[in-house]
Amino acid sequence: MSEQAALDGSSDLIPASWTDSERSEGSDFAGWTNFAATPYISFTHGERFATNHANDIAAAQYGLFEDVEAIPPGGIIAKPTFSVSDAGEALWQTLFLMEKAEAGQSPDTNDWIYTAIMPDGSLMGRTLGQNSDRMYFCAACHMGGGMDTDDLLFMEPEYRVRN
Repeated sequence: MSEQAALDGSSDLIPASWTDSERSEGSDFAGWTNFAATPYISFTHGERFATNHANDIAAAQYGLFEDVEAIPPGGIIAKPTFSVSDAGEALWQTLFLMEKAEAGQSPDTNDWIYTAIMPDGSLMGRTLGQNSDRMYFCAACHMGGGMDTDDLLFMEPEYRVRN
């Protein structure tokens, strides 16, 4: 069974644990623009399948991909990840979030707030918040690889929704 079929066949498109988490983005992202035509393996996110979603504030700029100028403050990118069981079921993993903060709010992360919500709904970490030290790797990777794209790293073109 393909990863898309597993995702489509999931009776629970958003795990209740994410919906019940302290972060509203745990459920909000499902209504945002999905820029992935199909799930793809994200090697930097645990080699899990992923899709990329952007809220209304971020969507116009994010959809420019490598031509992005800057995501406006309040823009959020969500990357839900999942694996596929031997039975072909989608098994939700970590939900990764990047939120653009106001200029100067988090200069060490180029004003991005990184958040990771675990499959059970617990907060793995959040920049400037709970377990902030666990989010350093996210910031370092994005700042190292996305200098010309507002610290954003994009999926390969073959996985992108085409306009």
